[in-house]
Amino acid sequence: MTDELMTIGRFAHLSGLTVHALRHYDDVGLLTPDVVDPASGYRRYRREQVRRARLILALRCLDLPIEEIRRVVDGGDATEVLANHRRRLVRQRDVLTARLGDVDRYVEEGITVSTPGTGVRPVQMKIAVDDAAKAAEFYQTAFDMRYEVTRRAGNDEYSSLIIGQPGTDGFFLIHLLDDRTDTDRLGPSTFGLLVPDLDAYHARAVAAGGVEVVAPRDSVGMPRNSAVKDPSGNWVWLYQE
Repeated sequence: MTDELMTIGRFAHLSGLTVHALRHYDDVGLLTPDVVDPASGYRRYRREQVRRARLILALRCLDLPIEEIRRVVDGGDATEVLANHRRRLVRQRDVLTARLGDVDRYVEEGITVSTPGTGVRPVQMKIAVDDAAKAAEFYQTAFDMRYEVTRRAGNDEYSSLIIGQPGTDGFFLIHLLDDRTDTDRLGPSTFGLLVPDLDAYHARAVAAGGVEVVAPRDSVGMPRNSAVKDPSGNWVWLYQE
């Protein structure tokens, strides 16, 4: 029975994939039929190909991209592929969560449109980090920042830490650069954050993996402040609101 050649229709029934999907996977070289009739173009599959087809189906149900499915079914490191995909899904979830929050806010408070001000103000900064995903986790955990896709270019996505809401005066982006070939990636940075509870946020930053540099203190002529280093060595000064 393992030598039996099946039509594409029967193979589709056994594998759970549609005929259209099977033709597409043949075109991209992910799942090629065992035999293709040169005259009619009819595709024939062997029964042992059903296992590969069902694995492809399971991975597609996770919305895994074709090239990453290819890595898994061809014997690549499935754990690494799925871990990377999970991080991508978490970013997508965070984007949707933020959008739902905006919708809820508009329903409760009405739709507001900011009035452009005069002059200039800072809207973004770039800091060098060792690992963008780990750095994003630190800032999300310590300071409740959102980490979302802020630019798409073709098939590439670029994410940033987001402070405030787009279109408002408090909106600000922090780009995390972990590519050492990036010409924008300089050395460690220093920046400050205004927080509502200095001691609480300082403790959260240390618990999230930061290193205490300056313990919370009262300073003459300026707000109560402290400083921590993030996991990549960037200085983050905290100031009491």
